[in-house]
Amino acid sequence: MLPVETRRNDTNVVRWLLLTFALAIALLAIWLVRDVLLLALTAVIFAILLTTPVRFFVRRGIHRTIAVLLTVFLIGLVVSVTSALALPDLFEQFRILVVQTLPSAGQVLQRELSPENLTLRFPFLRDFLTDVSLADLANQLSQQIVSSLATVSGQVFPFVTNLFSVLFSLLIVIFLSIYFVADPDPHWRGLLRLVPISYRPRAREILLSLDYTLRQFLQTQIILMILTGTLTTIAMLVLGLPLSGVLGVISGLLSFVPNFGPLLALVPILAVTILNSPEKVLLVVLVYLGIQFIVGQIVAPLLLGSEIQLPPAIILLSQIIFGIFFGFLGLLLSVPLAAICVVLIREVYVRDVLGDAEASLRVTQEYEKMLE
Repeated sequence: MLPVETRRNDTNVVRWLLLTFALAIALLAIWLVRDVLLLALTAVIFAILLTTPVRFFVRRGIHRTIAVLLTVFLIGLVVSVTSALALPDLFEQFRILVVQTLPSAGQVLQRELSPENLTLRFPFLRDFLTDVSLADLANQLSQQIVSSLATVSGQVFPFVTNLFSVLFSLLIVIFLSIYFVADPDPHWRGLLRLVPISYRPRAREILLSLDYTLRQFLQTQIILMILTGTLTTIAMLVLGLPLSGVLGVISGLLSFVPNFGPLLALVPILAVTILNSPEKVLLVVLVYLGIQFIVGQIVAPLLLGSEIQLPPAIILLSQIIFGIFFGFLGLLLSVPLAAICVVLIREVYVRDVLGDAEASLRVTQEYEKMLE
């Protein structure tokens, strides 16, 4: 008969093997339903936005159900009026941009980058471009550019490639958001029951911290998107470019995704500029980058505050990681996901596990001293 200590060790090994196997199965299940989980997260984010006007009405004595219905009605009214007034013209501009402007700009670039044109414009390149390999390289480069611009609608706007799937996902997000807003208590209680009883008061504080962080971030991001779109539209009008309305809308929408969004929005702006005012390309780029700098480096820090700002390196890494694993939707939600991870690490690990309640403040002060 085996000793008691040996049996106990064998039991511990079996237990750890079972836990490891269960964890692997859980991670596999999460991976298989990752798209559904991202849609649920999108619904939660949208629900957080909806709770702002709902709370406004509730604080004035309106029943929550009526407040939810009133909020949905007002949002629908605003969307309907905006659609009736602005969308027809914007849709026409969008159609012209995707169907005509982008392919035509690609053809212009291909012609301008041909070896014959380059040698005429820059005679000192004649000796280099007469070499067959370099000429072939220039031709291949121009062909790649025109091919990329001709198909840019599927690359920059992947959400229009499958309209039925997008509409179905949008309906799921809308209904889930309404359910979350209409009766949030069961969902809060369900999350709290997943943690030990002794930790539930602290878990509630963490959930409130997540709610506050996402709410402040999303409200600020909407303001920045509107500001970016408005400034871009005004700048394109002043510079005399056509399709300024749709260029501003694209710039404002894509500004939700830092780093990559503004770069993607620059593609249609450059295409319109190349076709209509090629001599203004440098000026348009400088004005556009100036708008991005003002909004991103001056206005955003003032609106967000130090508690919600994420380091640029964290934002870029989160975009790369979530974009690789979850595709376009992961890239779109990368910053909110990064904010959630930062709050959880700060509250659960740094504060509760390490016991360092003042870690974030102390790190900030030490970093400022290091820069002095």
